[in-house]
Amino acid sequence: MKIVLDTNVVVSAFFFEGYPRQILEAVMQGRAVAYATREIVEEYEAVFAKMKAGKKGKIPRNLLLPFISRLHIVAPKPTSAICRDSGDDKFISCAVAANAIYVVDGHKEISFPGPGRTAKIIKAPGVCAFLSLIK
Repeated sequence: MKIVLDTNVVVSAFFFEGYPRQILEAVMQGRAVAYATREIVEEYEAVFAKMKAGKKGKIPRNLLLPFISRLHIVAPKPTSAICRDSGDDKFISCAVAANAIYVVDGHKEISFPGPGRTAKIIKAPGVCAFLSLIK
């Protein structure tokens, strides 16, 4: 299963139990393949740096490194603005470049047009339901 993970899902996976953690474990075990662009990785790192600063060093320095090393990095494909929140467009252009079917988000579900197909922004529980079939 090819997926792109929104930053809120990655953060939740590291700091809370639940569906995002299950998705992270699936990526680390090779049951799901996660894609990102350089811009997305930079966003992950920036958010974790802010959290680390807020926790006064209680977050391990290289917490993200094993996860980032499992990501498949792609060059984004130009897409027209699709989402109301323009910050989400980078995840969609990554999904288009990776030919991924799902962008996993913690807050919303929508469909968006891909080249000759439809892809979905899907909430974490939906991905976990599919992953349970892969075990």
